[in-house]
Amino acid sequence: MDVAEREMQVRNFVEQVWNGRSYEAATDLFSENYVIPFGTGPSARVEPIRRYHQAFPDLHLDVEELIVAGDTVMLRMTFRGTDTGGYLGRSPTGRAVEEWVVDIMHFEDDKVVREWIGADKLGLFIQLGVLDDPWPTRVEAPAPKR
Repeated sequence: MDVAEREMQVRNFVEQVWNGRSYEAATDLFSENYVIPFGTGPSARVEPIRRYHQAFPDLHLDVEELIVAGDTVMLRMTFRGTDTGGYLGRSPTGRAVEEWVVDIMHFEDDKVVREWIGADKLGLFIQLGVLDDPWPTRVEAPAPKR
């Protein structure tokens, strides 16, 4: 698969599964050998996505950057949604949130077999009011010298 095809494969997953809620489309990207704590295969990858959709029914994921390097794809994305379903079993807050996400996918035979995901959970918990903002005031950059 060439770089353009790989990029389209990953973008289709984001649009169809994350934004379109067509969970069965995960089989186009994730291997049956993919393993996470929710289980094995594409259905295991879909389970946490379903939980996000339950907590944030208007959830939308925007791909900000996508880099293909051989059998690895790096995504930088922005997640936006409103907590009307209750995140992680908490009562819904009704708050709109935004979270950055980095996903590094590793492919074998044109399917993802493992990935690493990092996300701004601290920022999300602050926005939801779960934690106090440790930086309550913002510092402005100094004006340029003339």
